[in-house]
Amino acid sequence: MTAAEVDHDRCAGVGMCVQHAPGAFDFDDEGQAVFLPSGQWTESELREAAYACPMEAISLVGDVKDDT
Repeated sequence: MTAAEVDHDRCAGVGMCVQHAPGAFDFDDEGQAVFLPSGQWTESELREAAYACPMEAISLVGDVKDDT
C-alpha cells in the first residue's frame, strides 16, 4: 500500500495537496499539511498531490506503482 510523508521543514501550507487529495491530507493546528493514513484516497490522488506541491514536501512511500 502506498502512503505519503510530509516534510514539515519544507511544507509552507500552500494546500495543493489538500486540493488534489482531500481525503489524504489536512492541515494541522500550525497550518502545515498532514497525511491521513486512514482517509479515503487513491494512489493516483497521492501522486497528483506530491507532483503539485510547490515546495516538494511530499514523498510517496510503500508499494508505489508507476502506471503512467
